Amino acid sequence: MPGQKLYPRATVKKIVKAHSNCNVSKNVDVMIFLDYVLFMQTLVKEAAIEAKQGGERGITARSVKKVTADSLAKFRG
Repeated sequence: MPGQKLYPRATVKKIVKAHSNCNVSKNVDVMIFLDYVLFMQTLVKEAAIEAKQGGERGITARSVKKVTADSLAKFRG
């Protein structure tokens, strides 16, 4: 459906502002979403490498758990 909003932007901004106790910019929700997508891409890529090195056929929960801490450390701000 064209023009349909996936989430209320104002609500996301209010939540972020309440948790950070800082002023937020106009497009903070977009930046948060893009950062999330980049994190998920990195996590899946690293988990695929770990799974392949471990001799697994595909990505498993174990391979994701092994690389989660390193991936989070890369995105810590």
